[in-house]
Amino acid sequence: MSGPAKVHSTDAIEAVRLALILFVDRVTDALAELSSEMRKVQEWLEHDRPKYWKNQTRMAMDQAHQAQQALHRCLMFPIADERPSCYEERAELKKAKARLEYCREKGERVRHWQQALRHELFEYEGRMSQLMKLIEIDVPQAIGVLNRIVRNLEEYRAVRAADPRSSYDDVAMAKEIWSAEESAPAEENAAADGTPIDDHDKTEEIESTNLGSLELE
Repeated sequence: MSGPAKVHSTDAIEAVRLALILFVDRVTDALAELSSEMRKVQEWLEHDRPKYWKNQTRMAMDQAHQAQQALHRCLMFPIADERPSCYEERAELKKAKARLEYCREKGERVRHWQQALRHELFEYEGRMSQLMKLIEIDVPQAIGVLNRIVRNLEEYRAVRAADPRSSYDDVAMAKEIWSAEESAPAEENAAADGTPIDDHDKTEEIESTNLGSLELE
């Protein structure tokens, strides 16, 4: 049997509980902001950029076609029986072809980064699953345990004030706290399934719990 636990104040327990609540709020807000930013990037890469470079490629093709026609017309009219150089037309055609190649390359790069982003998002979801479990399940359960600890200590304080000679078993109290934690999901599932819960049995179970040798000073 362990010795009596001397609890001078529940402030530390309350501070931990509040810190956990603040942690959940901050992480939830950070994940929401991060998710929003990722959606913006995905929207930009999946829709905005493909549409933009598709239009740019079509315009570059039109410019290359027009430059090719202009060069062809220039070559059809010799000057003084000599073939014209058509320097400007050739330069425009070269420029238009370079622009077309550039737009096509950008389109390929967009498709490459789309695949890369999808892969990274898949990896991100896998990495975040443990954190989400912590935020959605583990931390709320820990907060529930701390709530019960504070409640039990307050009940103990009231009992000690009424009967200073009584003593409580801290080990039994710990077992009661954790058994309640383990039974909570089962009760929630039973409520979800519509299974009736016997309040009389629960009352008898609570009344039979011994909180043990805990001295609150």
